[in-house]
Amino acid sequence: MVLLKKIKRISIFTGAFGSGKTELALNYAVKLQETGKKVTAVDLDLINPYFRIRSVRKALEARGINVVSPRGKLAGADVPALPPAILGVLEDTDNYGVLDVGGDDIGATALGRYKNSLADDSFNLYLVVNTCRLHTRDVPGILLILKRIERASRLKVSALISNPNLGPETVPEMVLEGHHLVLEAAHQLELPVAFLGVRRDLAGGLKIRDVPVFPLDLMLKLPWQDSEMV
Repeated sequence: MVLLKKIKRISIFTGAFGSGKTELALNYAVKLQETGKKVTAVDLDLINPYFRIRSVRKALEARGINVVSPRGKLAGADVPALPPAILGVLEDTDNYGVLDVGGDDIGATALGRYKNSLADDSFNLYLVVNTCRLHTRDVPGILLILKRIERASRLKVSALISNPNLGPETVPEMVLEGHHLVLEAAHQLELPVAFLGVRRDLAGGLKIRDVPVFPLDLMLKLPWQDSEMV
């Protein structure tokens, strides 16, 4: 993929609740590992109790992707339990880290704890935008979420990721309409849109030329479903 040819060593995915950032982070980690790089997926989502990288740990490790997340009793806890191994990922120059970060103030504040370990040229902070969600359904909402994340994390967003979807109810028209809103927000922010994430079965029918299209394989399941499928 073109978008994986010129990347920085640390890729951080953040976004409002329901943005789809964890699915994007997982897909990104898998594709990055397929290029032959040493990849570690870091679960820094302290908010969402369901859609977390830790829920597919075994499947990722079977692919050769390291996973850093709370273990044992802390694996399902909603507390700021941050493993010390996170610093190792940030400092290991041979390791490509893919970080999934909660998008509210608590999640972004947790990311801010590592500000001094993130050199400006070593990372990209991506804001995943799903225009089908309440807080990011229009340009002012997108701008507000970005400002909150930047303020809490003390880091600057590098690019937006367009990810309009309603899960299995997503249709191409919904994707295109939402994508145009993301482009408008990016224009006002003077930021690039890194790519458009879209479910694989819809990706081929979209006529998008302004940004790369990243086909997504849905990996996460709810607790009562089979979550160990990647």
